Amino acid sequence: MKNIFAIIISLIIGQSAFGQNTPISFVNYADNKENSEILFELDERISEITLKTENEFEFWSRPNVSCLTWREYNGTWKRENDTIIFFDQYDVMENDVKFTFQNNPNNEKFKIYFATDKNSELKKTEIKIQFVYDYDADLKDIDLKANLDNSGNIEIPFTNIPNLKDLASIRYELILPNNHKRYGYITENNTVNKKQKDLQNCIEVTLVEQPKKETIFRVTKAILMDGKLKVISSSKTKSYLPDYMSELVFKEVYEQQNAK
Repeated sequence: MKNIFAIIISLIIGQSAFGQNTPISFVNYADNKENSEILFELDERISEITLKTENEFEFWSRPNVSCLTWREYNGTWKRENDTIIFFDQYDVMENDVKFTFQNNPNNEKFKIYFATDKNSELKKTEIKIQFVYDYDADLKDIDLKANLDNSGNIEIPFTNIPNLKDLASIRYELILPNNHKRYGYITENNTVNKKQKDLQNCIEVTLVEQPKKETIFRVTKAILMDGKLKVISSSKTKSYLPDYMSELVFKEVYEQQNAK
């Protein structure tokens, strides 16, 4: 009797709300781009919705290009009558650095001032610098090490920078007093390795020691009908911080994979 009872319990646990074993996938790849001539026209809509377990799901966006463009979203789900409700969350962070740019035509050098938003002492701090060149120039990036002076400055004469005309950005890396490593790119271009204009030579870099973080909670609802799933809404909480996460975009309807 104990063995029979154990088998019954295992079957109940292994059954989904749809009366079959999970995972269950609902897919729609019909509209994905397949023409090699339009590989860069990404269709980033969700193509696959999978109920992995009794309460966990994953969404997949798989543009028909490279796996580098694929996106996965995970969370929990529950069923209320014919409605499936998906819950997921993600964090948004305050930018950990702020820049101020000016140009001094009388100085033939970059003067970069580093500070923190809490005015922590950075003098004598070792800093790693890398000169990043325009991609089309086909030049190897150059590394150097230096120490900030007593005021948190570093000065780099133009004559110390080979191929200055092709410089796209300056990468920095240093350790803050709280032992947090910080690195980033000083640039006024949209892409760190694509030069659009000359970098101004007087630069203030303010490092935010403890960037703020907020959690965004998202709820997506779908209707289940005859083995098909139709998403009817997706909403999320608002944030005081900039939220650069792409919105979830769904296709018209998803069919249950291998449905009988």
